[in-house]
Amino acid sequence: MGLFDALFGRTRVPSGKTDQLFALSTAALDIETRLASHYLGQSAIILRAVDNSAYETIERDIHDVLNLGGRDLAITAKMLTDNLGFRWIIMSGPALEDAINGLHLSAELVKQAGYGDSLLAAMFAFDPDWYLIYNYRRGTFYPFVPRPGQRRDESREFRIREVLAPSLPIEKDPERWYPLWDPPLGP
Repeated sequence: MGLFDALFGRTRVPSGKTDQLFALSTAALDIETRLASHYLGQSAIILRAVDNSAYETIERDIHDVLNLGGRDLAITAKMLTDNLGFRWIIMSGPALEDAINGLHLSAELVKQAGYGDSLLAAMFAFDPDWYLIYNYRRGTFYPFVPRPGQRRDESREFRIREVLAPSLPIEKDPERWYPLWDPPLGP
């Protein structure tokens, strides 16, 4: 941000931090053994919607790279818009490592096209009934354990945090553990 931007109150939203996503590979063993959980084969990138045809081109490129050219990655991708207007790039495939690589590749394509500021979060579904969310702006993870009636199991979220903190950059401020209610991810 330049001097005139600061003087006139203009701020620039930072581009998403994508490299910390790979730390999840290291934490996978703790998730399986210490949390008795496993990856459900569904993950997603959540994007702030951008209204133009260039964005549709980016989504098409992501789809083509992952579904046509990504033979080394055993994942498929689909895109949808939720009822709040956010774009979801949903990845399906059995291997967590492939999901991490697919999400990273997709986020990099978004950034290269100049839309890095639209990257909000990545989300991974785990059994039993919890999610790990990666905040692209802060480069940190946090657990999300939804309960019926848009309530959260905060005590379980804190237990998950304690297990994963040694191997993942966990968001230290629980006030920043934003819920993503009714995600379009399923087993």
